[in-house]
Amino acid sequence: MMRRLRGYKTLMFGGEFLHLRCACHIINLIVRDGLKELEAGIAAIWNCAKYVRSSSQRLDKFREFVVLEQCRANANIPLDVITRWNSTYLMLEAALKYETVFERMVEEDSQFKAYFNETDKNGRSRVGLPSNEDWRNAQAFCLFLKKFYEAMVKLSAWKKITANILFVEMITLQTEIDKAMNAEDEVLKRVATSMKTKFNKYWGSFESVNKIIMIANVLDPRYKLQWAEVAMEKVDASYETINSIQGDLKKILLNMYDEYKGSEGSNQTEQSMAEDFGLEGDDLENLDEVSRKIARERMAEQSQCIRNEVDQYLSDRYVSLLAKKIEIHKWWKANEQTYPVLSKLANDIFAIPCSIVASENAFSLGSKVVDPFRASLTPKMVEALVCTSDWLKYDPPNFYKDPAKDDLEMHHTLEELESGKPLKMWIF
Repeated sequence: MMRRLRGYKTLMFGGEFLHLRCACHIINLIVRDGLKELEAGIAAIWNCAKYVRSSSQRLDKFREFVVLEQCRANANIPLDVITRWNSTYLMLEAALKYETVFERMVEEDSQFKAYFNETDKNGRSRVGLPSNEDWRNAQAFCLFLKKFYEAMVKLSAWKKITANILFVEMITLQTEIDKAMNAEDEVLKRVATSMKTKFNKYWGSFESVNKIIMIANVLDPRYKLQWAEVAMEKVDASYETINSIQGDLKKILLNMYDEYKGSEGSNQTEQSMAEDFGLEGDDLENLDEVSRKIARERMAEQSQCIRNEVDQYLSDRYVSLLAKKIEIHKWWKANEQTYPVLSKLANDIFAIPCSIVASENAFSLGSKVVDPFRASLTPKMVEALVCTSDWLKYDPPNFYKDPAKDDLEMHHTLEELESGKPLKMWIF
């Protein structure tokens, strides 16, 4: 691909930032390494969930015990999918709510106890019953995995920008793993150590990680270069590493700006910025001699510090950190007159998805739309069905809203068509 793009002369920055790994896939690999350390305990709780879900009679019996323990009458426990760790997390989280229910079933339900004495084809008995230690390990593990689950949900979003939060989530997860490695719980420490090894393989080195992850964070007007500095200090990066990374980020941003500016073929940016440097022309004549000298010195200093949009952006005021619900693309749209070139760069970088979950989901829609009973649908009709479904999910119809004038006119037209009345035609 890189060779073809280079041949088409459409490869920017020499392909240095072309390959970005799927963040959700990396999180999946990290967590699965940790799950291996708790296989026995998880298997015992998983067998409990499997027993409940194996038949409607067992589910009804489980719900009877749930009522006795004064829990929700419609209780249920989802089964996990082997290839998806988040389903394992959700299964453990649900099972922990009914720990007392399972303990009561051990005492009063003979079929439940007999289930764990059954053997498989190889003569091995099922793992379980879950011990108190298994429940405590699962509880600690769920608390630990909650941050990973929340990060994956955020990064797999497909209707909002995620590029600017990937670096934030990376630092958050690294902090959680480091904290667990220093915990008193030996099992949790062993799990975190295993996960740390996998984390370091993909995200452990700031020098080797794709810098687009950090550049997207720099282009967030709440953070700029400051967040990267504080975040790297938080994970005990050396002073030399922090200075080196910050210098690299500014250099990369300047190179990107220059390439985008070259494609624009204009020097209007510098001209528009020069007008904001200070007092000019006749304004200086209205000042006394000392004030004129101060104004000229300020203009000279500012012109040395701010030579392009990147310098201006980094020196301008931050957006408040309390603005959690800021829509960054709208902020850059509102400030595109101030940063005409940098805003185009920001739009392209924020369009980069952090994961391939959305695209994989789009490609897996085929079997849901074209099932064996609708196999004769044309490609155009399939496309229409998929697009219509997506639009309805994004903006569901409000049946309680008063119809607009156009809606009423269309309704009357349809009624006339149905009744066979001739339509009124206007000839111009």
